[in-house]
Amino acid sequence: MDTRKGSIPTIEVAKPRRADLTRQCVESIQEYIKSHGITPGERLPSLQEWASMLEVSIAVVREAFRVLEALDVVDIQHGRGIFLASPEEMDFLGYLSLRHSLDHFSLQEVIEGRAMLELTVLETCIARATEEDIARLENDLDRLRRDPPPVGEDSPHHKRFHYTMLEICGDRLLLSLGVPLLNTFWALGNTGRIALPGNVRQTGQVAIHEAYVDAIKRRDLSRTRELVDRHLLGLCSRYGVFPYAKPQHTPNHKP
Repeated sequence: MDTRKGSIPTIEVAKPRRADLTRQCVESIQEYIKSHGITPGERLPSLQEWASMLEVSIAVVREAFRVLEALDVVDIQHGRGIFLASPEEMDFLGYLSLRHSLDHFSLQEVIEGRAMLELTVLETCIARATEEDIARLENDLDRLRRDPPPVGEDSPHHKRFHYTMLEICGDRLLLSLGVPLLNTFWALGNTGRIALPGNVRQTGQVAIHEAYVDAIKRRDLSRTRELVDRHLLGLCSRYGVFPYAKPQHTPNHKP
């Protein structure tokens, strides 16, 4: 690739067909990022360079990057360039909005998906966490204690705690999928697209995360389902979704 300043790089990139150019440009850009091993914070080619590589207009490329920016895949810094975003900034909410109407996902399905991830991560941490890992979680917990978020709301400290748990699991695939999934669940709650019942049992953020750390320190797998349900405001047991047995007759599920 020619990297001289001001030059347009000569590289292989999939050329989009004329139908649905924006979507195909998005896919070509994502494939370029993956195949070239672009890392978070690394600068991507300019809009003009992309237009040349993809053989489309600047307007089409600009629209493609608007989509990628909305998905938190790229960080467009005016006057500086286009950069690959950090994984902690990415979520699947925009992707889901493009592929599916969020109306297709019931409250029960969202709760169950989060519970499946939460239980897997908690039990893996109990099995694998080292003393150093536990110290990291306790540091995150101290930050939560000093600046606790309101019940039912997320915060940078709350997110950091769960990101640390994902890192402790030691599975890169789970980490790469888990971070955007967690961000999606939080985004759904923050935007009010999935409203919680007004009489849901409330649990303080600090107390439940203290219980998580305690279970990890004691290697205690006996109460993980209960802890996950408590963390998710009692919604798993309320609706009878995983990790609890489903009721015989529920909307959106066959009896």
